[in-house]
Amino acid sequence: MGEVDTATARSGSDANAKRVITVIGLVDVVGALAEDALGRDLYLFDDNKAGGSSGHGTSCLRTCADAEDLVVWEVMPLECEAFARIDDVLIDEKYAPYIDLESGVYDPSSVVYWAGRILKPLPPEGIPYRLAFRLGSRPEPLIAEASSLLLAATPEDEADLPPEPGTEIAETASDAKPAPSAAAASKASASKKSPATSEADDVGSSKGARK
Repeated sequence: MGEVDTATARSGSDANAKRVITVIGLVDVVGALAEDALGRDLYLFDDNKAGGSSGHGTSCLRTCADAEDLVVWEVMPLECEAFARIDDVLIDEKYAPYIDLESGVYDPSSVVYWAGRILKPLPPEGIPYRLAFRLGSRPEPLIAEASSLLLAATPEDEADLPPEPGTEIAETASDAKPAPSAAAASKASASKKSPATSEADDVGSSKGARK
């Protein structure tokens, strides 16, 4: 596992990647802090729907990726004045041969991102992971209850995948929050320069997949 300290270094990683897939975590910070949980307050999107990704707008995203791809995780708070930062991408160490994780910041804003380079074709079952977030002034990170997946799949394979975890419940629960529209994710690039997601002073610690 490595650590990247500048946007320049991150750009170098992009240059060596076959494809960069961006995952955006939209977080209702106020709601998550009030409920002390992320279950109804985390909405995940990526920009690879055409490549087979699914589960957009839920907390159980399934992102399709291939060897040599670079998957980049970023956060965007729904409330522009709220502080949110990805603290970790939690992946079991047994998947270390498949993915190399690193964290870094976008200069000069100090906005944190996490990146995972796919080292070889992903296993048939995919790689489950959970995102941990620092929110507001809460001293400890909040960790997503549900796992998302990195999968090796094509659009043709999508129909053969099992049902997305929790989607049936999400569709019928009377108190379920409506997912933000996908248009909100298009604002993600602006979040890289937002001061609301700064304070990346303790980026160096990592609990993700390690070789």
